[in-house]
Amino acid sequence: MEFNNTNYDLTFIHINDIHGRINGENDGIDISKFFTFLKKLREDKKNGRVFLIDSGDTLHGTSFANLSKGESIVEVFNLLGFDYTTLGNHDFNYGYEHLKKLLVLQNYKTLALNLIDNDNSNLLSYDIIEVNGFNVCFFGIITPETYYKTSFKNIKDLAIINPEEAFIQLSNKLKDKKIDFYVGITHLGLDKSTQEIYKSSNLAEKFPEINILFDGHSHTEIKENYFINKTLISQTGNYNKKVALTQVKLREKKNNHEFFYRLFDKNDFEVYESDFKIQNKIRTIQNSQESITKTIIGKSSIFLAGDRELVRKTETNLTQLITDAILWKTKCDVVLINGGSIRDSIAKGNVTIGDIVNSLPFGNCIVTKKIKGNDLKVALENGLKAYPESLGAMAQVSGMEVFFNPNNPPFKKINNIYINKNPFSLDFDYCVAMTDFMALGGEEYTSLVYGDEINHYSTVEDIVIEYIKKFGINTTNHIVPRLIAKAN
Repeated sequence: MEFNNTNYDLTFIHINDIHGRINGENDGIDISKFFTFLKKLREDKKNGRVFLIDSGDTLHGTSFANLSKGESIVEVFNLLGFDYTTLGNHDFNYGYEHLKKLLVLQNYKTLALNLIDNDNSNLLSYDIIEVNGFNVCFFGIITPETYYKTSFKNIKDLAIINPEEAFIQLSNKLKDKKIDFYVGITHLGLDKSTQEIYKSSNLAEKFPEINILFDGHSHTEIKENYFINKTLISQTGNYNKKVALTQVKLREKKNNHEFFYRLFDKNDFEVYESDFKIQNKIRTIQNSQESITKTIIGKSSIFLAGDRELVRKTETNLTQLITDAILWKTKCDVVLINGGSIRDSIAKGNVTIGDIVNSLPFGNCIVTKKIKGNDLKVALENGLKAYPESLGAMAQVSGMEVFFNPNNPPFKKINNIYINKNPFSLDFDYCVAMTDFMALGGEEYTSLVYGDEINHYSTVEDIVIEYIKKFGINTTNHIVPRLIAKAN
């Protein structure tokens, strides 16, 4: 692989939002070949000090990650020689107490400037190192959206402060030190649906002294130099499909540093041999999990669509299979879950436990609640507010038909609702099945917080596995809509 031949002081390799995909899943990068590339990069003196960085949403999302509750990812990251990471909202999915145990296992540093936990010595706010006479400050910032983009029970005792406020506090703390270069490792993102004050672009606009933001969260693929003011922002998309290389030649005059940025994909690493140590570690972990993940629970005659770009915009055969399974298990009036909780498709043929875990990786339990009709309507409006744009909150339902006008403004789209073919009443109490994540207001489903709990059930993946074992997979490619868009 050939790239810029300049002598640099700093070289950064950056990934974000791999969601547990470490071994080429979803047509991602072969980590064993990537490691060979890393070794060569580190050996070449012209690259200066080399840093391997991850921007969160890392420890959760596939059976490889979930079956060990993230320990498998930490083991591989230790071998790869990561330097710094920050935390994504989904890194809290196993609960904060377990996350703290994972931090102890790491040979690398996790930075989170705006997460307040004075008792956790394994979580750092920032780190300062000296490189060729320059003081480089690394800091991490997590998204305040974590409050509703993981189950609230996972973070209920934690405080996450505003990113702006966090950086101001850091600047004040370090004002007597000579910091020549600031590197932010952030899980903030550039999503349209994210409040401006929570975006990485806002940090760049407000604080030009920040030189680089290695960002994540919005799954944005930044293909070339992207500067806001003097701040370079890097994001690599998702699922380990791309890796960003950033190189810096430091200059005495601040904000006059020389940058080189490039995005690599899996094809760029094909020229490298696989590293046996990495291959063996992954194989050993997979073998230990194989007896569970390869258990066949059913067979599908068709492709079950669960891709991110679909389930956040529309209904699919897989989303209807999942919601129907929950309706069967709970015997509620209706089911409402968010499309962002579904993360992968399932190929035609034998369906395994591993397939279901990959599609439903969050370990969300099902809760049934007595919800007033008016609050249910507000929840459905929340799930359709961005339609037809992509949104993690996108409603996926069973037991009801919702007629809406996609041209109407948010929270004024719905015209009619029918529950089991019966007219809907704003004053009636309905039994609604939802994830525990949504029951606590996740994805801004705040109206579901109201209402009395009726019952608790196992995880969504457990319910779907049980349903498939009992009834098989009888869905088709032809979707009968439950969310029916009709423009006036």
